[in-house]
Formats: sequence, structure tokens, C-alpha cells
Amino acid sequence: MRVTMLLLALAGLSACDRNISKNEEPAKPAALTYEGGDYRDDAAKLAHGKRLAEVLDCTGCHGENLQGENVTRDDPGYGDMNAPNLTLLLAKYSDDEFEHFIRQGVPRDGREFWFMPVESFQFLSNVDLAALLAYLRSFKPAGTQLPPIKKGRGFEEDFKRGFLDAKRQAVRYRDHPPADMGSQHEWGRYLVQTTCTACHNNALQGYPGFSPDLDIAGAYSEGELTRLLTTGEGKTKKDLGMMSEMGRDIFVKFTPAERRAIVGYVKARADRPQ
Repeated sequence: MRVTMLLLALAGLSACDRNISKNEEPAKPAALTYEGGDYRDDAAKLAHGKRLAEVLDCTGCHGENLQGENVTRDDPGYGDMNAPNLTLLLAKYSDDEFEHFIRQGVPRDGREFWFMPVESFQFLSNVDLAALLAYLRSFKPAGTQLPPIKKGRGFEEDFKRGFLDAKRQAVRYRDHPPADMGSQHEWGRYLVQTTCTACHNNALQGYPGFSPDLDIAGAYSEGELTRLLTTGEGKTKKDLGMMSEMGRDIFVKFTPAERRAIVGYVKARADRPQ
């Protein structure tokens, strides 16, 4: 959980991206889907949603039972950041309200929202988002709701460096997406945009001192990148810290075809004319 929290907490620390446009239009849902998006019955839809909840790491913050967790318990100086009990929260949302929240980063009560990468999730296709929501709703309301977040010194320091709330993050990501590498890499770009951007920034340029520009993929072979996305093992050393944990725990849940598409896209981007 600490890894997930750090990824989300650092998802807005690029000083060069502090100027937010006035474009408030939500992202146009993609026609692409993760594998399994061609479901034809409720059972297949729920299975697809379950895998998406794992790939997008919903369960990493909210827990396997979706009843919420304190995601900064290993770093109390950052603040008291509680991922809420989704089984109780979703009961208050209509499907349209949930989609509005994901697409624009604005909860139904209109408050400022922090610490969930809706800036990346906003690009999920309608089919994928519907399956994810169906799976989340399959959990019966249970447990108690966790307290609201409390901002600590670490949070305040990040805020001063330009950390943005979800609504403004979503706009920034819409205005400056990852490079379009052509129709042959359209699917890979979709998969990367809904996952990798949460850590590597809106256009995959990375965050200084935290995550690299994914141009680093140019130094990897396709086989080495595939290994990284399945075992977490890097090119020059086995342990790459957070990236290795993500590879072992999250990205291993990509299908082989999804991994090939992701590797193909990031390699094409790294090899593009600069």
C-alpha cells in the first residue's frame, strides 16, 4: 500500500506542468478496451471488471474487500490518508455520478479530491469502465467508513511544489497526452495511458527525482521490457524499487497480448525522432 500511495501522491509534481488550461471538457471515452472487453454476459463482465480492479490497483489502496485502508501508515509524516470504504461509498453514487467522477475528478458533493489517479482512469473506455463499476458494485455494503484524510507536512511540501487536486490533474492530462505513434500502436497507447501515466506523468516524461522519462525504454530490448513487466527485474539490476514491485504485483496481470502492445508502444515512442 505504501508503494501505491507514493505513486499517487507524486502524480502531480512536475513544475513545468503547473499551468492548467481552461479546457473543462471530459475525456472522450476510447473505443479500445483491455482484453476481455468483448464480454457477452454478466459473469464475463464481472470477471473483466475484477481483473481491471487488480491491474488498476483499486484493491491495493481500498483492500481486497474494498472496505478501505490507511495507505500512509508506513509514512505518518505525510499525513493520515485513508482510502475510503467503497462498499459504502458506491451505494451513494448513481452510475452517471460515478462516471462523472472518473472522467472529471469531481465527487458528487463537489469537494476537492486527492490521491486517486482519475487523471489516468478518465481515459478508460465505456466498456471497461462499466465492467469495473459492475465488479465494484458486486460487493455488499459492509464495515464502517474511514475518517477523512488529514494533510501532514509531507503533503504540504508536495502541494508547494505543484501537487494538484484531481480535477486540475485530469485537465492537464487531457491537454497533454502521450505521443500518438500511429494506428499500429493505438491499443498500446491506450493501455499505457490508463496505467503507466499515473507514475510517469501525463506524456510519460517522468517526474524529476521520482520516475524516469519512458524514453529509457530505448535502452531495453523487447524481451527485457517484457521481463520487467512480468518479474520486475531490470536490465542492469534486478531490484528497481517501486517499479520492480509494480511489475511483480500489478503488471504481471496484463495478458501477454497487452504486454506486447505496451512494449511495442513504449519502444516506438522511445525511438521517435526527437
